Amino acid sequence: MTAARSRADGLSIAVLITAHNRRETTIRCLASLKATRRPDGCGLTVFLVDDGSTDGTSHAVKTFMPEANLIQGTGDLYWAGGTRLAASQAAAACPTATHYLWLNDDVVLDPGAVETLCALTKEDPKAVIVGAVRDPDDGAISYSGLERRQAHPMRYSRVEPGDRPKPVETFNGNLVLIPVEVERLVGGLDAAFVHKYADLDYGHRVSEAGVSMLLAPGTLGACPSNHGPAGTSGLPENWEDLVGPKGLPPRLQARFLRRHGGPLWPLFFPIPYLRFMVGRIRKRGDQTS
Repeated sequence: MTAARSRADGLSIAVLITAHNRRETTIRCLASLKATRRPDGCGLTVFLVDDGSTDGTSHAVKTFMPEANLIQGTGDLYWAGGTRLAASQAAAACPTATHYLWLNDDVVLDPGAVETLCALTKEDPKAVIVGAVRDPDDGAISYSGLERRQAHPMRYSRVEPGDRPKPVETFNGNLVLIPVEVERLVGGLDAAFVHKYADLDYGHRVSEAGVSMLLAPGTLGACPSNHGPAGTSGLPENWEDLVGPKGLPPRLQARFLRRHGGPLWPLFFPIPYLRFMVGRIRKRGDQTS
């Protein structure tokens, strides 16, 4: 692993990772990053935010990859806050970086993943390149580029990768290569979004800025699926989880829909909360019948 640097014939990539209390998973991800092929002249520097882990993640990272830039989080950054912090550190430490690579710490990269991303960005230097990943258990696409289901502003379908790059409407943020120029143009992840919607919002803003987003051919790694339908999460059992930081806080849901939901967004806003209440009523009825 070499420090990111400016080279006339290569790319300089700052890898942005957020971790919290899954030490072995994080090290597996870093091991796959170390092992992946990359073109000559491609420099990689890791910026990893340990967001308040108590399981020894920081020590394990420094032992396994001492050259990584390890950043301590506050414990309440979640994915979006951690990625923003990593990006700000990368901008200061690697001002000549050409790209940021969002990489979830539960992704295990295929050997040719970075090589594929680099080849596509050289074909279209201004495009955001999205890598689809598959579930390690059943091989189904777990995260990918996304497209809306008709006109519904809260429902997305994962785009199946093909043999050639495909345009997408937005994306899951698990594996995404972003030109630094695009990051500066778009302004980075919105600080208002703690976790959910942060990546979808970013993708929509990229599109609105006139920047193309391309899904790489095939899958580029494995990552377990921990969501419901694409772009949504299965409704939790407790109201506190529904409106909590990793759920659907009403203020943030309204912010997302105002931006990207079209003129009828107020009609869609109450749907998940009504679904939750109806589900609880039905469950209570089943238990008493």
